[in-house]
Amino acid sequence: MALVAVGCGGGGTDTPAGPAAGAVTGTPVNDAGGTAAPPPATPPAPAPVALDASVTCGISNFQALILQQINTARAQGRSCGSTAFAATTALAWSDPLFAAAAKHSADMARNNFFSHTSLDGRTPGQRITAEGYAWRSFGENIAAGQGSIDVVMAGWLASPGHCANIMATGFADVAVACVRQSGSTYGTYWTMDLARR
Repeated sequence: MALVAVGCGGGGTDTPAGPAAGAVTGTPVNDAGGTAAPPPATPPAPAPVALDASVTCGISNFQALILQQINTARAQGRSCGSTAFAATTALAWSDPLFAAAAKHSADMARNNFFSHTSLDGRTPGQRITAEGYAWRSFGENIAAGQGSIDVVMAGWLASPGHCANIMATGFADVAVACVRQSGSTYGTYWTMDLARR
């Protein structure tokens, strides 16, 4: 049985609140349930993705810093809204998830939109599959307007649905990307993809 999350929860929408506040939205996964779907076919795995400045908002040591914050959060029990989560295992970085996240952040930035659904209609699961990751479960958090890892992580952890994605025991892998685009509505576009094979 596949555990899939589609849509937003915890009061989030796909419309950012405003540049000053930034915006976050996620496709939360509830460990106790979800929408079942057959696992997608496995396409050939693409080459590893380089973490260059264009997909890390120019933040030095991006992968280590974001992964450390994610795994520090998971190592502590916490409440995500009214749901309590026990401390859980660390997530591993995934190059295929990074490719999916980077391409989605770049698409949102370049085309000045903010949504889990790509303008061509693809969902997070379809984007993850296209990068060669044969998932059993996945989730996605997106954010716009935040200028640092600290700020985006604080926003995600303060939002019940996004926090639940970060704390979900149904995931083993994660990747995050951030793309800056001058002249866009929010300036920065973040995507966190989480999944398990």
